[in-house]
Amino acid sequence: MATEGDVELELETETSGPERPPEKPRKHDSGAADLERVTDYAEEKEIQSSNLETAMSVIGDRRSREQKAKQEREKELAKVTIKKEDLELIVTHTCMTLGRMVLLK
Repeated sequence: MATEGDVELELETETSGPERPPEKPRKHDSGAADLERVTDYAEEKEIQSSNLETAMSVIGDRRSREQKAKQEREKELAKVTIKKEDLELIVTHTCMTLGRMVLLK
């Protein structure tokens, strides 16, 4: 008949699980790195000037449209006027909110 001490020992050995062999330190495989460099090689291709010019014109058009839209947006924002009282209200409200946040921390 097993005593209490025997049961505890059996439970301890069961919960430890299968033993794993210690992990070996990994080393850098220089052969794999050399192979990686060889497989990443890509042939150089000649780029036709017409394709390059087309791509450059598309990029230039897009940039000019974005710049024009940005200027129009700035003009719209310049039209907005703010009263001094409104600005003071915004500033005091922001300061109060920040003060509360600091107090809560």
